[in-house]
Amino acid sequence: MRKILAMLALSVSLLLQIAFGASAGEQQRVAAPQTVVIDVRTEAEWKAGHLEGAVLIPHDRIEQGITGVAPDKKTRIYLYCRTGRRTGLALEALKKAGYQDLVNLQTMEKASQELKRHVVK
Repeated sequence: MRKILAMLALSVSLLLQIAFGASAGEQQRVAAPQTVVIDVRTEAEWKAGHLEGAVLIPHDRIEQGITGVAPDKKTRIYLYCRTGRRTGLALEALKKAGYQDLVNLQTMEKASQELKRHVVK
C-alpha cells in the first residue's frame, strides 16, 4: 500500500510540475547541455568504421555542421580522427566559434576506450 501511495504522490508531483512549470533548479537540470561525439575524418574513413553514436562532421566543415548537432555552445563535444591532427584543427575552429567544453580524444581507438563505445561499420 505504501508503494502505491508513493507512486501516486510522485505521479501527482510530476503532473503538477508539468502543469505549473518546474522550479529554477529543475529547469537547469532539464536544460543541461548534452554530450556529442564527433568523428572529424572523411566520409570514406567513416564508412570503414566509426564509434557507435558518433556524428560525422569532417574537420574542414566543422564550423558549418556543428550548429545542427550542438546548437548549445556549452555542449560537451568529444572529437576524434585517425591521428589527432584533424581533431586539433577542429578543436581550434570550435573554440573560435564559442564552444566551451571540448575534449580532444585524438584517435578512434583512444575515443573507444575513453567513452567505452564500440566501433561499428
